[in-house]
Amino acid sequence: MCKDRLFRQIVRVCAALVLVFSLAAVCQAAPKKITLKAVTAWPKTVWEVHNFMKFLEMVEEEVAKKHPGELEIKYVGGPEVIPNSEQVEAARNGIVDMVFTTDGYYVSAVPEVNALSVSMLDGWEERATGVNDFLNKIHEEKINCTYLGRLGHNLPFILYLAKPITSADLSGLKIRCSPTLISALKSLGAQPVVIPPPDIYTAMERGVVDGYMWPAGLIRDWGWQEVTKYVVTPGVYNGANVVLISKRKWDQMPDYLQKLLIETEDRAAHYAKDRSVDLVEKEFEEYKKLGIQFIDLSPAEAKKFKDAAYDSLWEIIIQKSPENGKKLKEMVTR
Repeated sequence: MCKDRLFRQIVRVCAALVLVFSLAAVCQAAPKKITLKAVTAWPKTVWEVHNFMKFLEMVEEEVAKKHPGELEIKYVGGPEVIPNSEQVEAARNGIVDMVFTTDGYYVSAVPEVNALSVSMLDGWEERATGVNDFLNKIHEEKINCTYLGRLGHNLPFILYLAKPITSADLSGLKIRCSPTLISALKSLGAQPVVIPPPDIYTAMERGVVDGYMWPAGLIRDWGWQEVTKYVVTPGVYNGANVVLISKRKWDQMPDYLQKLLIETEDRAAHYAKDRSVDLVEKEFEEYKKLGIQFIDLSPAEAKKFKDAAYDSLWEIIIQKSPENGKKLKEMVTR
């Protein structure tokens, strides 16, 4: 009787130990959830940011299907949270984990990123041909961030004016721009003025600037159609909106989550391109309805305008980073 009772107690203890060790093994094997805090260079309401929000939506769907509970990206805000010119530095220092921005806002730290503005390739082509791997190595070395890829396509920078022009000569005009366009505008005779986007309306209204350079089709988000009278074509460059991730966070991710982010970013890039082409066509028609006039430069003047933009930017890229700049020019030129 005592032996039977002892045996049953031993069996119960053994079963309990097996259960404890099994639960411990399950808990140990369960992957830890990775959370990324993301910011954008522009407010959530701005058109470009919709591309990024779509990317986040795609990531959420893919994670739910393939790796539920393992990855979450929390959007914490735009420049109202961290000024756009400070966001990449915030990622470098681990204050945020993911940044959706443009090359002009951190070109002082990574001059090579300006090559994306003059790239003749789409984002997924840049990945396929090794451009992304090359840029990623540079980003990791210079700002401790992983370069995930480009999420902005087919939105050239357009010159918007309060007064008309007849040629590529912009002498005497004060033009608001991002740092990327300073050299191009100087070579055309203009006086570049770098001010934050929220200040453009007032600057145009008060005559502080005579015009501004901004991606095609994106001025009504800011209300600038009210102070814009002319649109000059052709545009120059290619929108270089990019996604960066803190290298510290990237290195914490298993390979399969890194792969998921890369593949999803490329899908989102296709979405962004299609959306851009549709936007420019529709918005240009809206500008005309609002009474904004289009100035189409003659072929000769258009060539001067574009040559000044592309030549001056490549000159700066190569001057700041001779070896990397020359290699990138070969890689992104068709």
